[in-house]
Amino acid sequence: MKRFVPLILGLASLAAGLAFATGASSAAGAWTVSPVASGLDSPRGPVFAPNGTLLVAESGHGGDVCINGMTFCVGLSSQISKVDPTTGAHTPLVKGLYSRSVAMEGVTGVDGLSANGGQLFGVVTSYPQELTGWSCAGQPADCATVLAAARAQAGQLITFTPAGTMKSVAGVGGHDYDWAGRNPSYSREPPNANPYAVVASPGGVVVADAGANTLDHVAANGQITVASAIAPPPPGSFPADTVPTCVTIVRGNLYAASLSGHLWKRGGSFTPTEIAVADASGKSLIHHVTGCTSDQQGNIYLVDMWGTPGRPIPAGPASAAGSGSVVELAANGTASVLAGGLTFPNGIARAKDGSLYISTNSICTATGTPFPYCAKGGGIIRLRP
Repeated sequence: MKRFVPLILGLASLAAGLAFATGASSAAGAWTVSPVASGLDSPRGPVFAPNGTLLVAESGHGGDVCINGMTFCVGLSSQISKVDPTTGAHTPLVKGLYSRSVAMEGVTGVDGLSANGGQLFGVVTSYPQELTGWSCAGQPADCATVLAAARAQAGQLITFTPAGTMKSVAGVGGHDYDWAGRNPSYSREPPNANPYAVVASPGGVVVADAGANTLDHVAANGQITVASAIAPPPPGSFPADTVPTCVTIVRGNLYAASLSGHLWKRGGSFTPTEIAVADASGKSLIHHVTGCTSDQQGNIYLVDMWGTPGRPIPAGPASAAGSGSVVELAANGTASVLAGGLTFPNGIARAKDGSLYISTNSICTATGTPFPYCAKGGGIIRLRP
């Protein structure tokens, strides 16, 4: 299943994670890579707040309320944290957010963040309908509290402040789950939803739903409109569906990229136009995209979470660890790899000085994951020209 992608990403039932990108490599002329922070709990999208503070979404590690023989566990371990780029210190800003851990899928929670016009936004995984029927019989003492919060937060677009207060704006996940049920041609799976990425603009907020395969526009009053939906790739692909995982705005145009390795320009139409991201020989430089951002010059920066075909196997001879990269699609249409050799990078943010901040080891929980590269949990790196 791909509904909880990045986690699929978390992927591999292996449940859990990877950690700092050691041995990151770059081609000649590529940017300099340096570590910023470690010890994060399944880090995903970073963002710079209006006051310049670096924030990062941590999807968490699920929790102790479980069904199906402990294969599906939920909790409130997701959070939004402040990160000091100088020291690497990180502290929670918004705590107690919904985190979902599923064997063979991994962990999702609050995954995408965005800032615009003094406001901060985030999106929370899943959809409330998924938790219908869950019972606290035989569960831990915190079950009632966890389920109440999970049902209230699942699939929500939220807004939050630098002081740590939070409120819901719109139930995107619940809306998209219902929409997917009415429009089955956009997925090869049963109806589901996973609001995963968000970009805010003066005209409203756009959410990429990696489960319903939609791009949603959310107005200031909370009204949700499916602006685009993207049909599945050819049969036999991984993932089986498109799985849009990032959105960015370039000179008024909306771009979205996907876990299936595509970039689209919406161009004002319901069905977006695919844009090539290829080297001089025509070879695509993106395979499994999970993050994107852009600059005022019209350049787009894409995070390719892993560069090997198929599932992101975390260990063994076929491991995809160390195969992630950051790719630039210049305004003139040329594409190049800025940094390679990254271990499961995920989200990206651009600082005012032009440097890029990327979450890495994004399927590593802060503690307890078995792979060597997860010894320090998830992290953040910085790329400088």
